[in-house]
Amino acid sequence: MKIIPFHMSQSSSAGYQRANITDESIIMGIINHDEAAIGAVYREYHQKIKKMVYTFRNTTLDPDDIFQEGLTRAIINIREGRFRGESSFLTYLNSICRNICLKELSRKQSGPIGTRDVIVEDNPTDFEALDQLLKIRNQLDEKCRTIIDLRFGLETEGTGKSKAFEEIAAELGLSPDNARQRFKRCLDKLREFVRGNLELKEMLFS
Repeated sequence: MKIIPFHMSQSSSAGYQRANITDESIIMGIINHDEAAIGAVYREYHQKIKKMVYTFRNTTLDPDDIFQEGLTRAIINIREGRFRGESSFLTYLNSICRNICLKELSRKQSGPIGTRDVIVEDNPTDFEALDQLLKIRNQLDEKCRTIIDLRFGLETEGTGKSKAFEEIAAELGLSPDNARQRFKRCLDKLREFVRGNLELKEMLFS
């Protein structure tokens, strides 16, 4: 996919003052190939997307590349009429960028983002649910987060490969039985948090 360059001068987005930036003005600006609209998106949302990327705590993810790839995909989708307006533009962009992060972390082969096809599911609700689930996960204590990440392959190496309890036990200095028991307790805690989150339950089961 061709990457659209986003190197906007201060004057290019001068017409988009903070108080006047709306989803409608951004969408119409993108449709009309208005560089000022893209400049406003960069100014307002670049740091927010970078913060999201940093939550993965993985140094192989380049926040600027993720933002540029995500914004390129969002622009193409909007211009081709595939954005249905069921969420805010920021939620939509964040969902696309998060999807790119997850796919990058799950890839075994190497290479810069721009040289590979990135398949994006244009369903922001799925990723809003994931966002909520990750926030709930962060309510667990560090030991629980660690063992859940190891079990489901979510550790910072981002291999996406789950680990056996024997491997987890060796990493944490536990016996395999203790690792299983800790994982079960932590998973039960996570389930309780999910049951208590009505917004997430609606997203997952609606």
